Amino acid sequence: MIYSKVEGIGGYLPPKAVENFEIEKDHGLEGWIFERTGIKRRHISEESAAQMGIKALEDAIVTSKISKKDIDYVFVVTNSPDMLIPGMAGQIQKGLGNKMGGVDIQAGCSGFIQAMEIADSMIRSGSFSKIAVVGTERLSTIVDPKDLQVGALFGDGAGAIVMGRSQERGIIASYSRIQGDGYESLIQHHGHNLEMDGRSVFRFAVEAMIEGIDEILKRAKMNIEDVNLVVPHQSNLRIISKVSERLKIPIDKFQISIEDHANTAAASIALALKDAVRSGKVGKSDIVLTVGYGAGLGIASNIFEM
Repeated sequence: MIYSKVEGIGGYLPPKAVENFEIEKDHGLEGWIFERTGIKRRHISEESAAQMGIKALEDAIVTSKISKKDIDYVFVVTNSPDMLIPGMAGQIQKGLGNKMGGVDIQAGCSGFIQAMEIADSMIRSGSFSKIAVVGTERLSTIVDPKDLQVGALFGDGAGAIVMGRSQERGIIASYSRIQGDGYESLIQHHGHNLEMDGRSVFRFAVEAMIEGIDEILKRAKMNIEDVNLVVPHQSNLRIISKVSERLKIPIDKFQISIEDHANTAAASIALALKDAVRSGKVGKSDIVLTVGYGAGLGIASNIFEM
């Protein structure tokens, strides 16, 4: 039987970091951001989103121990592209230098998992052997950095994985759903910064993550006890804590990277997964559950064996 397996994981965070106090000092609210979000700092890029994506993918290729020439398709997932036309897949291809297919996906913060779902089908069909999924965000270009409600939440960065054909079990199950109701709660109009109704998004996020976890466990015919680590979208620690409480899943079963990353949207899942591997939280043959939500509104989750 053909499976698709995560063979390599990479990430890139820009060296420049903005600490909370640099934002809070003008508001007289010391400690407010961390208390409400779990974020201590966010990284700000002076490079393009494409340049960050290339670095993250090169890192993933190194960990997968393959040649960049082996990759025959790339998904670039972003909500903050360098330009509207063309998409960034061609820039990623140019950065690697070999021929490949590719396309951009804009699906909010859950887009990375949705791209993995599509890549899984493409590999299992036998049409492709190695597919890269790159999530890259330069969100600092679409938010007001002095806005405590929105700007303080987001950071720049890129994460990437390489998925390959395997006889060993990899992706076990995937789940995704979108809904138009409530789309205006997280929106960016042409020529404007990102806008968010924080309360509406918080309520949706908690229910979406619970739905994503419940549904993917049903599809995989597993219990949460079978899962070694849950890697959630890194948007707000309070959301993750609420999901942990509601589903009675110990909080230490969740990968938490938001303190240093902030919300990196489509790059969030891969960056958190890289942290988990680097720290030894997960390794070969462990079972990982990813779950996310995002603009659209979208919900996505998957379960795979490392």
